[in-house]
Amino acid sequence: MANGEGELHSEESERLEAIDEISAETLPHEMPRNRGWKLALRLAFSVGLVALLIWSLPDASLSDLLPEPTWAALGWILAAIAILFLAYLMQTLRWYQVSQTLEMQPEFRRLFSHLLTGEFVSKALPTSFGGDVVRVIRQGNDTDDYADSFASVSLERLTGWFVLPVLSFIGLFLDTSLLHLGAQTSLILSVNIATLGALTAILWLAGHPRGAGRLVDRQGWRRYLGAVHLGVVEFRKSPASALRVLATGLGFQFLQCVSLWACARALEIPEITIVVCMAFFPPAAILQNFPLSLGGLGVREVVFVFLFGAIGVSSSDAIALGLLIYMVFIITSLAGAPSFFAGGFTGRSVNSAKSS
Repeated sequence: MANGEGELHSEESERLEAIDEISAETLPHEMPRNRGWKLALRLAFSVGLVALLIWSLPDASLSDLLPEPTWAALGWILAAIAILFLAYLMQTLRWYQVSQTLEMQPEFRRLFSHLLTGEFVSKALPTSFGGDVVRVIRQGNDTDDYADSFASVSLERLTGWFVLPVLSFIGLFLDTSLLHLGAQTSLILSVNIATLGALTAILWLAGHPRGAGRLVDRQGWRRYLGAVHLGVVEFRKSPASALRVLATGLGFQFLQCVSLWACARALEIPEITIVVCMAFFPPAAILQNFPLSLGGLGVREVVFVFLFGAIGVSSSDAIALGLLIYMVFIITSLAGAPSFFAGGFTGRSVNSAKSS
């Protein structure tokens, strides 16, 4: 018994020493360079896809891609924006829960500000890097611990990749007719299963002592992967925390589906129900995250045409839905503009004001 307790104490001491080493890591004060050629290629790819889709429509006009100018349509669009804003609050709560599990001391209001700033950078600004970079650096500036900040953002995102396929499977279970759509059902199932498989492999490597666990005492960028390993270890020690994070993530993704449904209501597409959004939106969200397009523009519309077409939605309506939800994302992300203009990418101006 004494030997066992000694081994546990030794392992805990080694873990704490590793955390101290990671905490000493600092990031450069510069943001990644915004590579113009990559941005131009992604923009051209997105615009080209959308143009090709519209060109392929018979007798298409701009009015076919816009909601009717009625008070009802405006009300549904405003509802979609409000629901998406609530979803961002839910996502912040998930990030807050992950940070707490990693024994950080986050302030919810600060995390919410950082998340909105990241969404503004990702959705509204022409950048070749994502808003998660902004979140890592801003939280790292708050805590003076960039490695743990990297781990908290990474694990918060990974839980989202787990929840998306689960939500899609729930939608398929609630409306079993969606299991008999032929190629569309095959695509949904393939994307969901492949995502869960890839995520399982990533988490196994991140949590295994011979995977990312070998990097906890390394220097440079590898130390950040070591922090992710320690985060996975913490969640293994606290299954209740993991369940809370997953439940919050499920709520976040469900609210995004409700926002999409509200957009469908604004466009008067009766075939699209909340359950259909639950089944179709997650695989579309997964596919649009491949770094080919700008904000998923083009890829999302192609997937929408393919999937929603199976339940009787016209191509013009599916394209209009993709463009409208994209605009809703952009408009909602504008809530992060004040924080961005006050503190830039790093938020240092905000931090300076706070300390003074």
